[in-house]
Order: sequence, then structure tokens, then C-alpha cells
Amino acid sequence: MSNIAQITGNIGLYHVARELSLSGWNVMPTVRNARGADLYAASEDERTMHPIQVKAHSGKPQDTSLGLHPETIVTPWWVFVVYTRTPEITCYVLTLGEIHDRMGRDPGTRSRKPEQERIFWLHRKYYTPGSESEMKEARNAWHRLGVPRVIL
Repeated sequence: MSNIAQITGNIGLYHVARELSLSGWNVMPTVRNARGADLYAASEDERTMHPIQVKAHSGKPQDTSLGLHPETIVTPWWVFVVYTRTPEITCYVLTLGEIHDRMGRDPGTRSRKPEQERIFWLHRKYYTPGSESEMKEARNAWHRLGVPRVIL
């Protein structure tokens, strides 16, 4: 991974952490480039914990690879950060179920690979502001994670 890509990933990760913190979540980033969630959001009383995968795109969104076996992905929440290096930074908060429902497989027209070797993707149209298929209900929708409980 290039230094620019690492910095873009950091910007996305810490932007998500900031937004969640402003919403009342305690946020803990994990070790970078480790398998699984990039951060955990915990309610104040620690009764609710959300593992979150963050995918950051520096400018215009790109399709996101889900690999050959997307059924092995277990992180329940994903945040796609687009236009990360611009003032128009935007986030899309999606569940793993929504990703599975919308993922597609490489048709193999360019790669000519057999089907079992073609990776799955989440198309950028779902997290591109203004696109016909944009998931508007997920745009900057931090409320989808629920309200962090407050100790009384």
C-alpha cells in the first residue's frame, strides 16, 4: 500500500472516529491493517459494542473489493468514506446484510478467469453522492448504529 493510500485510510478512519465520538460513542481504533474491524464503538455503559470496517476513497468513489469469499466477512457495520481528501467528505453507514444484498461478481469479460476465481465487489453507485442508486438513507447516517446509552 502506498503512503498516499495509508494517509487516506487514516483520514477516513479518524474522521469516522470523530463523528462517532461527537454522537456520544467511545471509539477505539484497532491495529492498522489487521484482519477484521478497523475500530470499535462502545456505548457509555459498555452494553453496546459495534465493530466497524472503514473504507476510505480519496476522491471520487471506487468499487470496493469483497474478495473471493464474502461469506467469511463478519464485521457487521461498514462505513464508506468518500471524497476523503476534500471539504465534501461524506460517509455511508451500511450493515453487512446491505452489502451482501447489493454485491456483484466480476463478470470475467476482461479477466477471462473462471467463475470460482472472480472476486465480489460492492459497486460505487451505492455510495456515490447524487448517483441514481445512492443509498441516501445511509449518507452520514450515524443514527443507524443506535443511540449510545447514558448512565443515569
